[in-house]
Amino acid sequence: MANSRFVLRYQGGGAKPDTDVERIRILDGASIIDESSPGLLLVDVQDEGKLREVVASMAHWVLVPEQTFAVPDTRKRVEQPPSRRLAPRNRHE
Repeated sequence: MANSRFVLRYQGGGAKPDTDVERIRILDGASIIDESSPGLLLVDVQDEGKLREVVASMAHWVLVPEQTFAVPDTRKRVEQPPSRRLAPRNRHE
C-alpha cells in the first residue's frame, strides 16, 4: 500500500495539544513530517483509515489530503531564431 500525506489542522484555542500530537506520533505506519507550524501537522501514513479514526476521536482537528502544485517554468524562450536581416542597400547606387 502506498503512503499518503495529510495535513492536520488544529482549530481549537491555543496551541495544539501534546497528547493529540503523541497519539498521531505512535500510530502504527504514520510519521509526522513537519510540526513546525503552531496549528498544523504534516503526516505521512500508510493506512488512511486508521488516521481518520484517530483524528475523528480528537476534538477540534481537521484532516485534509496534502495538495501539491507544479511550479510553472517562467524562463523566457526564443520561439524562433531571429531572421537574418539583409544588408542595408546602398542608397548611392
